[in-house]
Amino acid sequence: MEEERKTTEGTTEEVSVQKQGNSYVLTGREGKVGEITYQMVDVGTWVIDHTYIDPRYRGHNLARQLLNMVVDEAREKGRKIIPSCSFALEQFEQNPEYADVWDNKTSTKYADPYSSDSVSQSGP
Repeated sequence: MEEERKTTEGTTEEVSVQKQGNSYVLTGREGKVGEITYQMVDVGTWVIDHTYIDPRYRGHNLARQLLNMVVDEAREKGRKIIPSCSFALEQFEQNPEYADVWDNKTSTKYADPYSSDSVSQSGP
């Protein structure tokens, strides 16, 4: 297991980010506080299928930071991303900086409303 430790912006406590397989997990003093997961569809494509931030940690841009970690990794490895969870899809639609990694060959909406229902509408 690879591990990356850092203090996330905007929180009052240190939160560690750990890469675990096909996910990034946020851990605080009380344990796991968030995660983003992705799966390989084919050699060049990943699907982001789940994003979660504990309600006590929302409003600090943590989900966006997790998304950026997956996007950065995809760029480094030359992968495209299908945003299957509703949070990731919304971010990809609203932010043109993700256009280079977005696999949007069809007009189909990929979001699964059940995969990231734990991320609040007002923002993670």
